[in-house]
Amino acid sequence: MKVSKQNIKNLLSSVSSDSRGAFERFYNLYYDQVFRFAYYFLGEKEACKEVVSDVFFSIWKSKARLKEIDNIDTYLYITVRNEALRHISRSNSVNKIQMDQLYSFEPEEEATPEGMLESQEMRELFNLAIDELPEKCRLIFLMIREEGLSTKEVAKILSIQESTVRVQMKIAVEKLIKRLKSDFPDISFVFILISIFQ
Repeated sequence: MKVSKQNIKNLLSSVSSDSRGAFERFYNLYYDQVFRFAYYFLGEKEACKEVVSDVFFSIWKSKARLKEIDNIDTYLYITVRNEALRHISRSNSVNKIQMDQLYSFEPEEEATPEGMLESQEMRELFNLAIDELPEKCRLIFLMIREEGLSTKEVAKILSIQESTVRVQMKIAVEKLIKRLKSDFPDISFVFILISIFQ
């Protein structure tokens, strides 16, 4: 059953006010979604169960912030991502390369303008540019570009139209191109971003 935004806002407010009953309703309402997010990162059901528990524990600890949240889907996705990364960092079953792929993108190896992506400065600039994106653009960009999800998968996870995902991705890419070009006018990494739509 679809819950209205106002009802969700009221529920979050109740959880923020230390209502354990409201938190139980919140848990039941969002458990499947949180588990689905976790599975995209980890791919193992047992690991997902552990991360899901950590996510809800983290949410309860910081429950006072819930009433300030405008987009619960974004909040849950970011919280799951952070907990999944912590899980990966503690796990010997996932190699370092996989962890690096979650944090960033693959740089080019040749000493070309694209090679600038290997520099810490460029990585930091790219991450900063992502952080500066509007909330919905940032979430969709990370899910597609960093996590490798398809437009269809993102639309299903966020319960939005595929056309909305494409529009938001286009906005994100245009803003990233503009931001990167202002600091690195000659870099052709923009064409890598544009290729997302090809």
